[in-house]
Amino acid sequence: MKIFYQHARKDNALEHDDAVRALLTRILVSPEFLYRFETVPAHAEQPLNDWELASRLSFFIWSSVPDEALRRAAATGDLRKPELLAQQVRRMTTDAKARRIATEFFGQWLGFYRFDGFRGVDTGRFPEFTDEVKSAMYDEAVSTFEYLVREDRPLRELLAADYTFLNQPLAKFYGIEKEFAATENVVRVDGANAFNRGGALRLGAVLTTTSAPLRTSPVKRGDWVLRRILGTPTPPPPGNAATLPGDPKAFGGLSLRAKLTEHKQNPVCANCHVRIDPLGFPLEGFDPVGRARAKYDDGQAVDLNAEFADKSIIVGVDGLLRYLRTREPQIMKTFGKKMLGYALGRTVLASDRALLDELTVRGGDATFAELAVKIAGSRQFRHREGRNDEAARTSPSSAAH
Repeated sequence: MKIFYQHARKDNALEHDDAVRALLTRILVSPEFLYRFETVPAHAEQPLNDWELASRLSFFIWSSVPDEALRRAAATGDLRKPELLAQQVRRMTTDAKARRIATEFFGQWLGFYRFDGFRGVDTGRFPEFTDEVKSAMYDEAVSTFEYLVREDRPLRELLAADYTFLNQPLAKFYGIEKEFAATENVVRVDGANAFNRGGALRLGAVLTTTSAPLRTSPVKRGDWVLRRILGTPTPPPPGNAATLPGDPKAFGGLSLRAKLTEHKQNPVCANCHVRIDPLGFPLEGFDPVGRARAKYDDGQAVDLNAEFADKSIIVGVDGLLRYLRTREPQIMKTFGKKMLGYALGRTVLASDRALLDELTVRGGDATFAELAVKIAGSRQFRHREGRNDEAARTSPSSAAH
């Protein structure tokens, strides 16, 4: 930095103030300032030192630098003792800064990340969807998962929570007759299932991001359940696949279900739709901006029935939740993979299978803190891969196996 300053003064003939300004600009735009870098060992994996471990742990749970207590633990070597490491993890997951794991991890995984800046709603058709409502919806989603983490709630409540977070404007938007003392900050409301709220499937932010600007999309919502909750990838639509009109007024008098049935006559499209659509139609009881409804705009009753390829039928969001309850091991495996990949900052590998089994053994009874303790104490989290490890993982021969 001293050399840069001297170069600016001598070679570029800058005055002192201008040279300092150029130096500060260089610092602020430097990748080393903007990003957190980890040095890759030249050969095989190496253990993190105490300070590196503290930093990795802090960025995992808080998306920020270690606090004083974590720095002290690093200085005294406490993080190398499993019971003291576990204490730090549990302390951190109950701290107010744990809201960041709800914002970053849950937001990215479930698709409501930065929803407060979402622009995918036609406000000409839905003028009630104001910035105030949008902000409250985002707060509802973040606060739900913050509560799940900080209060050590069972992970089963990801979908089955009987609580949500509302303020007066959002409650009014949802059509919930409940008075709130404050109009800005959301507060926890228990017994939310009674008014068709609670859990990820009923979050306004999720229901809105999985809709089209002018109508709902059983395909988007079903794909969200299939990929993000069940962890089942779906191939991209073929290039010759037709698309449905964005405005239901262009359906020619047909219902959305009828248009999709017509669309599935193409065998190329049908293969995916028989898996996706049954997971999306039960959510048709919510409109494009996440409000409960019984009828479409044209007065037709909303049909919440969904039929799978094996002819089994589920009805509405309650039926979908019962179906997903039978898939809890698969859901927990998906959650474990997402959480592990987020914590390590890389793709989950076959070599992580044993750790993944540890994360999922307790099913929905496990809590976020329990899984975080297991991840933080794992070899994968406490070591850094070397260049040889990464080369072996990405080489054609290793990929073939």
